[in-house]
Amino acid sequence: MRNFPKLFLKPNFWIIVLIAAQIAAIIFLCLYLPAFLPITVAFAAVWVLTAVTSVVLLLRCGSSEVKCAWFIIIATVPIAGALIFFIATAKPKPHGVLKINSEETGLAKAANIVCGTALAGYDKAKYFSTGMKFWNCAIAEIESARKSVCIEFFIISRGQLFNRVMGALETARARGAEIKIICDGVGSAFRINRKDIKRLQKAGMKVKVFNRLPPFPRANINLRDHRKIITVDGRVAFTGGVNLADEYINLDSPYGFWKDTGLAVYGEAAKVFEGMFSAMWNGRHEMPAPARGEKNCLPFYDSPDCKTFCEDAYIAAISSANERVHIFTPYFCVSEKAAAALAFTAQRGVDVTVIIPHIPDKKYAFEVSKAFAQSLKKSGVKFYEYTPGFMHAKTVICDDSVFLGSYNFDFRSTHYNYECGVLFNEDICAEVERDFQNSLALSTEMQAGKLSRLKRLSCFILRLFAPLI
Repeated sequence: MRNFPKLFLKPNFWIIVLIAAQIAAIIFLCLYLPAFLPITVAFAAVWVLTAVTSVVLLLRCGSSEVKCAWFIIIATVPIAGALIFFIATAKPKPHGVLKINSEETGLAKAANIVCGTALAGYDKAKYFSTGMKFWNCAIAEIESARKSVCIEFFIISRGQLFNRVMGALETARARGAEIKIICDGVGSAFRINRKDIKRLQKAGMKVKVFNRLPPFPRANINLRDHRKIITVDGRVAFTGGVNLADEYINLDSPYGFWKDTGLAVYGEAAKVFEGMFSAMWNGRHEMPAPARGEKNCLPFYDSPDCKTFCEDAYIAAISSANERVHIFTPYFCVSEKAAAALAFTAQRGVDVTVIIPHIPDKKYAFEVSKAFAQSLKKSGVKFYEYTPGFMHAKTVICDDSVFLGSYNFDFRSTHYNYECGVLFNEDICAEVERDFQNSLALSTEMQAGKLSRLKRLSCFILRLFAPLI
């Protein structure tokens, strides 16, 4: 009897309960079929709808975790679950498709096949350990623009930073530069309004809102443009975790010190980021292969209608690491294959350390992160909480390689969002590692703690449905 409550936390228990309930209903209806014919017909219709929906679910591409969560919804709430499934998972039209015709090898070949990018040369790269450093450099480059400025952010918000960027854009526009801006309809909802957009347009800038928040639910509202891109004259590109809002430069942060990171890359690689922007602006874009140089990096991206690249690239790098895997992330919600790669790498004796926030912006996401972390701690993966405030940086260091960009270490970034990033080998990795160690010194190790049954149940439910949220 003591172990009986634990059954409620096991997925197999609920699967058996659902199957038993359906068998009992079938037996009952067979015994009393004439008296309950209308009910039998209705039950059969629901059963057929559930079966068809489940088959469609299994035949579609996607992770097993996502399929499991959807199957529970479909089985538990048959009619509504099926309708929600078909509405929410309607296949989007291809959008943001970049194509570079290039002969590649290794990881760059996979990137070219999956997301159309290519290895590119660069002259120099700058790493920014705070949002303020990122924006100071970006604003200076925007002010010097002569041909074009492309800006793409998940969040664009009114405030002091917006006014500073607006001033820089007006300076560039007065010099004749073409200005194009993309913001996400959900991320920027209630942060900027039509009046702000008209102000930009009146100043001669072109603005597009990606998947504007509609008055009624629709399938593609789940697909978000989470990218962070600035390109200036095709000669420099900025990316990272930073958005265009005051909290990112700690002018108005409600969660303590807002820790973020970013990057500027100069040279041919900037043209690839400009190509990514053009693909989102026009729906698709094709460009010639960028020139190689003494130093090369690999820009990449993910779109919901393409195969995932970043997660597989992470797993390949993590699995081949021999010394360290160091991760900055605001949210930690990984697939079984990513969790297995982290666990096995830690068991091989590699230092696998993850820094997450101490003060979260979303409490449910923080609970999900801790639920995933608890299981990996048993395998030797170390988790720390950034005590000064909110850790929003998005970086993965594997030995002497570093991934930077807009990706969180979670399902949403690798399966539902439009994201972007860049991989560097050796160059700037030492600088990023120093920032990681400085942040680690300000962090405390996440404590396991004994959870109540109610807490464990809530963590179980959050973890079960995390792939959908």
